[in-house]
Amino acid sequence: MAGLPAVALDATKNARSQKCAIMMDANDSLNHSPPTNWKCYSQDGKTGAGQSNIATTPAVTAVDLYMSDPGNETTIGHRRWILSNSLGPIGIGSTSDYSCMNVIGGTGKAGKSYVAWPPAGPFPSGALKASFNYELDKTGWSIQSDSIDLSKGKVTITDGTTNKPVTVNVLGANYGSKYAIRIVPNGWKSEKGHTYSVKVSNVSPAIAYDVQILDCD
Repeated sequence: MAGLPAVALDATKNARSQKCAIMMDANDSLNHSPPTNWKCYSQDGKTGAGQSNIATTPAVTAVDLYMSDPGNETTIGHRRWILSNSLGPIGIGSTSDYSCMNVIGGTGKAGKSYVAWPPAGPFPSGALKASFNYELDKTGWSIQSDSIDLSKGKVTITDGTTNKPVTVNVLGANYGSKYAIRIVPNGWKSEKGHTYSVKVSNVSPAIAYDVQILDCD
């Protein structure tokens, strides 16, 4: 949907991610730098934890959570790693309650000038709310780039001829992209059947795309 290529799994990263997930589960806690006194500690598991998105859910369910990314409003880091030009190959590890997705240190070369979420084109309304009822409109839309400095960008979103006010925050660097911004609808929510035109000015090159919300709950 975001126009990025598929990624492959790497056996070594899978093994590290699985050891990471086992450690998180055994200690009933999340930690990107687990201490050596943890139950089931291993150096491979620690390496996996330091290179992974980690979650208190099984691996498949966690993807939905990462893409919404509540609680990470200053970075939107989980989402940005998944949408990174450099993503892949990845590793996946999971128990019934914890999971690790190895996303850091990839060698992908997607080469997109920018990646937006929600992206240009048709977007299913069901993806506006994660399975945990975290709303994308609250955690924020995002645009990230490795080459376009978005820090001084001015964002407008229109629905037809109606301007839709937004709050824009510059996000921290090095979470899957050099530059990124968070765009939060201010006093409105995305609606099914509506097309939102997003424009970012005061950047070079300027960015413009349309998001079409389809009725796909």
